[in-house]
Order: sequence, then structure tokens, then C-alpha cells
Amino acid sequence: VDGRKNKVYCQNLCLIGKMFLDTKTLYYDVEPFLFYILCEYDTKGYHFAGYYSKEKRSAQGYNLSCIMILPSKQREGYGKLLIEFSYLLSKKEGVPGSPEKPLSDFGLLSYRSYWRRSIYEILLDQDVGRISIEDISARTGMTVDDIISTLQTDGMLQRPPYGLGGYRLVVDVEKTSEYLRKANEKNPRRIDPSKLMWTPFLMKRPVALDGDQAADNAGVEIGNASNGVVNGSARDGCEAPDPEDDAAMLSDLSV
Repeated sequence: VDGRKNKVYCQNLCLIGKMFLDTKTLYYDVEPFLFYILCEYDTKGYHFAGYYSKEKRSAQGYNLSCIMILPSKQREGYGKLLIEFSYLLSKKEGVPGSPEKPLSDFGLLSYRSYWRRSIYEILLDQDVGRISIEDISARTGMTVDDIISTLQTDGMLQRPPYGLGGYRLVVDVEKTSEYLRKANEKNPRRIDPSKLMWTPFLMKRPVALDGDQAADNAGVEIGNASNGVVNGSARDGCEAPDPEDDAAMLSDLSV
């Protein structure tokens, strides 16, 4: 959902988030953002469950500005589902992404849990031989900084003795496999990339025309983000989804 074309709707989304977030302040200026809406579907139709927002053009490369899951829909894995979807779009764009900083404590736990799971899946892939941090970034859509931070936190990056070379990646296969098994049991919901129907949002540059026509055409936005998996997006000083236990908890992602 384009914040410029559907301004009132997106403002109402932000106001819903403000009902549950004491620190949420930005709810009026929605035009620079896209809102991705998560809904449940049954015989009665679609039912709103949560959303996340993304800047149309982020100088810092942020792929998510704000994320919110309704309290009644928490602990169902929807938070990590939206995080996974945001990275799927980053991979589709071919540009590594990262959530808007700084992260709250709960936001950091949620993202680090997702990062760890994504990285471990690649490290345990038997079809992967030698792999670099850049390779992991290309396969996950994560930034190199986020990958290094996660590996350092888990003690998997070690400096060789006597200071020879750079760093080496040390993987405890048994421990890593057990973590993935528990993570998949807690949060079985995953995005199927083959179902994605989406094209990147494009910003059309002003065209040099004469008179009023130039003014009318300057800065026109074209394209839209739409898909068959999850549709929409959202921003504001928002919160982060499920922490380590995969509960989609409402907490601030950015200050």
C-alpha cells in the first residue's frame, strides 16, 4: 500500500499501532513509505493481523522501518514471517537490507534470532563448500555487518593463532543442528519464494518539459509493491516482533 496514494488508510494503520505503542509518535507523514499488510483469510474474508513499513528510498539501505503485530495475533510466528518477507524483497531487489537502527532490546532479540536461523541453514547446507561472508549475504539478503555481528555473538568467528591471516568460521555442527531443529518446531511458518509476485517500487525522475506540464510530471512515482504472499507495508517509530521465543511482541524498533 502506497502511503502517498492511500494516505488516510496508512495513517489509520499507524494510529492502530499507536494504540499499543507508547513510544510511537510518527503517524501523519506516511507519504515516503510503503506499507505491507499481513492478513489471515477464512470463509468470511481477510482479517488484519499486522503490518510493516519500509521507506521508498532509504539512504541507509533499511528494508524495514516499523513492524507491528496485533496483540491477539502474537505468538503465532507472524513477526518473523514479516521479517523473512522483508529480506525476500531485499534479495529480489539484489540489495542487502537491514532494519532501521537503533533496535530496541526486543527488536534486537527478534532479529538476531532470525539472522541466526538464516545463517545456520546455509552453514549446514551440504551442497555448500567453502563459503564467504559475502556469499551468505547474497543468499540471505542480510548486510555483511549484521552477519558478522551475529557470528561474533555466537563465538563462531575466531582469529587464527599467532595472528596469521584474518578470521576463520568455526561451526559446531551438533549444536547448530539442534538450534535449527528447535527453531523450526517453534516457528514453522515460512515464506515460499516461488509464490512471490512482486516488482520493486520505482521512483520516476522528473522529466524536463515546458511550463505546467513539467510541473505536473515532476517527481511522479511509478510502480508499486504487490505480491501474492503478503501485500502492503508500514512505518513510524514502531516496534519489533517476536523475541527469542518467537512471540511477536510489540516493542520499539527505532527511536
